[in-house]
Amino acid sequence: MTGTGAFTKGLTEIQSLLEVEKYDRALERLEKLRDAWPGNPQLLIVWSRLVQLQDNPTHTLADAKRALQQAIELDKQSAAAAIELGYFLDNVEDNVQAATKSFAQGIVAARQLLIEGLLGQARALIQLDKREEAVRCLVEAHQLADADRAAKKNPFAARIEELLTELGQLQSA
Repeated sequence: MTGTGAFTKGLTEIQSLLEVEKYDRALERLEKLRDAWPGNPQLLIVWSRLVQLQDNPTHTLADAKRALQQAIELDKQSAAAAIELGYFLDNVEDNVQAATKSFAQGIVAARQLLIEGLLGQARALIQLDKREEAVRCLVEAHQLADADRAAKKNPFAARIEELLTELGQLQSA
């Protein structure tokens, strides 16, 4: 069975095993889940963590690193995968330079996701005529977009301006 219910149940079982530090059993369960859901970035991230925590190693640290790199390749916007790779590079390989780059990639992805959420929330609040809350979301989105120095142009500026214009139209109506 490969339905989302089985996926969710499997992740819940793995999380329960992690909480009681049954890493080897959690890894066994995760590998069965990966057979049903191959190429799932979330599973690759958890698998990599478990490989690093095994009591009786059945996989190498190089395997764990490859899984994180594959998770990033499969989901280039995955903040979690990039951040996890950053920790791996720093703590396992003692490669601070590479870790810094990976953390930066994760931060950019997380920031962009947060901005998307804030813009969506602002639009919904505008529809509910909750101007103050919408403005707070837009201000925060604007601050986060400006903080992203990696981008030469703020890709969210037009959407923020559009929503601010929409807010202005609501106020004058």
